[in-house]
Amino acid sequence: MEGVGIHSGDLLIVDRSLTPQQGDVVVACLDGAFTVKTLQLRPRPALLAAHPDYPPLYPGDLQTLEIFGVVRFVVHALGAGR
Repeated sequence: MEGVGIHSGDLLIVDRSLTPQQGDVVVACLDGAFTVKTLQLRPRPALLAAHPDYPPLYPGDLQTLEIFGVVRFVVHALGAGR
């Protein structure tokens, strides 16, 4: 999700009390696998990757999708030890 400022090793602060809205970056669980994606609600629900080489994920009728929470803050490590 580098396209939205999230890099490998970053710490995400997620608010589970928020109702996810169109365009929010969310932590989602799709069939038991966690992912961080941008939420699209309209015109069709989808999870969008920030990188253009990855296609949208459109949850099917037989899949289980849970939005774990909305990403509110990203913490980057500085210096050695990243």
